[in-house]
Amino acid sequence: MDFINALIDQLFDNVGDLWFAALVGQFFVMICESAKPKPAEGEHSKQWEGVGLWVSILSLLTPVLLLVHAVATGSGALLAALIIVVAAALIAAIIGWIIAAVAPGVGRTLNRAAPILAVAVFALTVYVTWQSVFTLMNSLVGGAG
Repeated sequence: MDFINALIDQLFDNVGDLWFAALVGQFFVMICESAKPKPAEGEHSKQWEGVGLWVSILSLLTPVLLLVHAVATGSGALLAALIIVVAAALIAAIIGWIIAAVAPGVGRTLNRAAPILAVAVFALTVYVTWQSVFTLMNSLVGGAG
């Protein structure tokens, strides 16, 4: 366990405070997205189309960007990056499901706020991760040729 704690400390030293803020933001967005309760009687569930589809795609890309940045700057702390990002997603999903089951009204409100929050968190994540993702992609493309 000391090994994992050392890797997590190393990871947080390398990724920066804004990465952690983006991770916390994505954690909250995932809670909001998974807090959607079952539709009430007479209520129709919306299909993903247009802007909602793009927001969903951005919301899926955010943890990937966070993970890529953590791996690129984590100095070998791949295990710690995987543990943190996957644990955040699983814990957020469980919390959201509990909110949806216990307080459907709150779940609906959180779920309505999710797209706006997802775009804001994606923008922060792109700001935080663009340089390391760009460098990693350049090295992959340059090394392949």
